[in-house]
Amino acid sequence: MNLQLVNQELFNGITCDVWRNDNHEIFMTTEQLAQCIGYQTRYGITKLVQKNKYLKNREFSVSAKLAHGDGKQYDTRVFTFEGIKEILFLAPKSETARKFREWTRSVLNAYFKGELVKAKEMAKATITRRELSTAISESPHFEKNYHVIFADMLTALVTNGKYKSVRGMRKALGRPNAKLKQMLESSEELQLLQTYESSITNLLDLGFDRHQIKAFLTKEKAQPLPTKKA
Repeated sequence: MNLQLVNQELFNGITCDVWRNDNHEIFMTTEQLAQCIGYQTRYGITKLVQKNKYLKNREFSVSAKLAHGDGKQYDTRVFTFEGIKEILFLAPKSETARKFREWTRSVLNAYFKGELVKAKEMAKATITRRELSTAISESPHFEKNYHVIFADMLTALVTNGKYKSVRGMRKALGRPNAKLKQMLESSEELQLLQTYESSITNLLDLGFDRHQIKAFLTKEKAQPLPTKKA
């Protein structure tokens, strides 16, 4: 089976590869699915498949040749959209798994329906690419300083918390007028910035507010709701 890497989306600090075949089905690899659910290694998923042989059926997963870090292609088990949902049903319940179910219902479901794929293909065909700033301005949750809020969120994400805001980074580096991308030190950080910008744009287009987006893109655990005093 030939698979094409459609895009990379971020969940809980994890870069998730979204694959698609010629029939526009979407897939995720065993390793990334394990990470998103909260397993320490891919063998958490492997054990689920061993205990539930039906997960090897075409409806839920297939074996495909994908390139790995060494540049070579290896047979890799990838899960269909139905397979991802089935794994989530069988996996131990946790806060991370719950958040990933929400992410699956929104982001992956949009890929499954072809909504985000179509939007990305249309964007490639236009001269002017839709930018994050436009998505922020058109958000139904738009509020004062929304652009600054997302710029600061990106700063904290890309620098792994070293800097909490663009203003703070400018002050620390002595560059009062620099943009975020101009202050990044490596090509890897620039690539990470682009990936985060793409994910935030997609989540905004799906109707997410800034609090939901931050929860999806960071490793912060959701805080329990305060209980009412008797």
